[in-house]
Amino acid sequence: MRVDNYKVMHWLNTRKMTTGQTADAVGLDHEQLEKLMSSEEWPDELAAAVARALQITPEQFAASGRSGLTVLVRTAQELHDTRRPIQRDGIHFYNYYTMAAPQGAVAPVILDILCPADRLPALNNGHLEPAITINLGPGDIHGRWGEEHTEATWQVIRSNAGADNWIVGDSYVEPSYCPHTYSLAGAAPARIVSYTGQSSLAGLMEDVNDWSDPAAHAMFGWLEEGPAPQQVATLLLDRRGHTLESAAALLGAGEADLLAALDEGGIELLRALGTTLGFDYRLLIRPATRHDAVGKTFKDIEECRRETRAFKGYQVTSTASAPHLPDLTGLFMLVSGHGANLSEPAESHYLVTAGSPTLHWTDADGREEHADLSADASAWVAPFVTHHWSGDGAVLKLGSGRHLGYLDLYELTNTYAAVSTLRRGRRDNRGWGYDS
Repeated sequence: MRVDNYKVMHWLNTRKMTTGQTADAVGLDHEQLEKLMSSEEWPDELAAAVARALQITPEQFAASGRSGLTVLVRTAQELHDTRRPIQRDGIHFYNYYTMAAPQGAVAPVILDILCPADRLPALNNGHLEPAITINLGPGDIHGRWGEEHTEATWQVIRSNAGADNWIVGDSYVEPSYCPHTYSLAGAAPARIVSYTGQSSLAGLMEDVNDWSDPAAHAMFGWLEEGPAPQQVATLLLDRRGHTLESAAALLGAGEADLLAALDEGGIELLRALGTTLGFDYRLLIRPATRHDAVGKTFKDIEECRRETRAFKGYQVTSTASAPHLPDLTGLFMLVSGHGANLSEPAESHYLVTAGSPTLHWTDADGREEHADLSADASAWVAPFVTHHWSGDGAVLKLGSGRHLGYLDLYELTNTYAAVSTLRRGRRDNRGWGYDS
C-alpha cells in the first residue's frame, strides 16, 4: 500500500499516541516503525495494524497519487479512447468521454447526444454533485429537467454557428439531484461538456449516512424550516446556552432589535453578536439566489456576446454561473498570439474547442514545459500553477472547489495566523511533542 506518512503523523497527533506506543500496539520495535514511516510503501498487513491502533481505516492515510502534480494533458486521441457507449430507454443514448484529471479526482465528461429529436428523452435520477453543462455543437439540443413540460423543464440549448463560435453554445448550472436528460433538437449531431464539480455537501452526506434515522430526520425537520437567518441563529444560540432574549441583552439590545437585524440584515448588530458569542456572523445573512423553478441557472449565447472582454491577452466571456454554487466556474477563451500568465486558486480543466493552441506551464522543479494541442485535447492544471496559452485557437476553462474553494476561503478568513498555520501543516512530520 502507498502511504502518505504526513497523514500518519497527523493521526498520531490527533489520537495523542506516540510512535513508541503505536509500535507497541502493532508488535514492532520502535526503530522498525520509524523506518517504516520513512518509506512510502507499506506492507498491507502493517498498514491495517497501524490503522486499527489509530482507530481509522487504511484509506485515511493512503497516498493520493497527486503529490507534486502540476499539469496533466490528454490528447484528442486519448480522449476518444475513453469512449463508453450508454444504453438508456432501449436505445444507444449517449457516448461518454473523460477529460484529463488526476487519478481519483472529478473530471469533466463529454457526451455525444444520440437520442433523436422525435423522441422524448428519458430522465436520469440526478446526482449529488452540482454541474455546469455547455453545448459544444454543432447542432442544437433539447434539455429536459422534469416530468411536466414547462418553461423551466423543457428548453432548447443552442450551439453557436456564428463567426464568434469560440463561444460554443448556451450553458447552464444545475443543483444537486436535479433529474436531467438531453436529445437532439434537429438532424445535426451535437455534443455537450458536463462538469459535475465536487459537492460542498459530500463530507456532510458521508457523515449523515452513519447517523441514526431519528437524528437524520431531526436535521431534515430543522432544514424544512429554513435555514433562514432566524433558524440558523436559534441553532447557534442553543448550542451556546443562549436564547434570542439573553443574547440581545448581552449586547445591550432588545430581542425585537435582534429579530429585526436577522430579518433585515442588520450587519452591525449581527457582527457584534457573532464576535461576542464566537461564531461567524456571515451565516446570518440571507444568501442571494438566481435560478429558475427547478434550480438551474441558464445563460445564452447573446448574453455571453454582450459580456465579451479582454483579459490578460485573451478574449473571454463567462459561461453560466450561480451564487448558490460559487465554486462552479466556466470561461470561453479565444487564444490569439501570446497570452499572459494565469494562476488559479483552484484546479482548472481545459478543453480545446478549436485551432491548435499551445499550453505552457512551470513544472514542480521550475522547468518551463509546453504541449501543442488540437481540438478535443484537454488539460488539468493544479491550483496556483503558473501557465499560459499561445498560438491560435479556442479553449473552454472549467473549475470547481478543489482547492481553494468557497468553503476553504470561508475557513481561511476565520483562521488565526492562517499563513503560519498552513505552512506548519503542509507536510508536517513533527510529533505532538511527547516523543523523546
